[in-house]
Amino acid sequence: MKRTMQAQTSQNTPLKVAITVWDDRVSPVFDVAHMLLVAEIEDQQVGKQHYQRFDPTAMAQLIALFAEQGVGCLVCGAVSREPAELLEAAGIELIPFITGNVEDVLQMLVCKEPEWVEMKMPGCGCKVCCQGKIRRSQAIQPVPPDVFFRQQK
Repeated sequence: MKRTMQAQTSQNTPLKVAITVWDDRVSPVFDVAHMLLVAEIEDQQVGKQHYQRFDPTAMAQLIALFAEQGVGCLVCGAVSREPAELLEAAGIELIPFITGNVEDVLQMLVCKEPEWVEMKMPGCGCKVCCQGKIRRSQAIQPVPPDVFFRQQK
């Protein structure tokens, strides 16, 4: 069952989160990342942490690993549609298109109401990636040129 960050505060068990890591930063692309930082969050504090190697092309193994370790949330950079859909279908809360230092991300995760705006990847519009419209095949409709030019006048 999916445990959102908000639901975590009302439960006694820690929420385990995974962050794709490259050096000390969020890996810019999930699809080629090979390292996760898995951390426990409880009572608005970061607890135990460990690094875990993974193969982004073996999604069934990653989902099984998350289930085995109790990981309920994944923070990553850009992610392709197929892995995003598989993770979400498995009940993993996905926070994609994040950039920045891993420690800053962990501190954001312990907030009651995280504000990801400052950590969104450049060019990431919240109406697209944050609400999953692309992953749900609700493509953005282009504005017809005549409408665009009327709006500019």
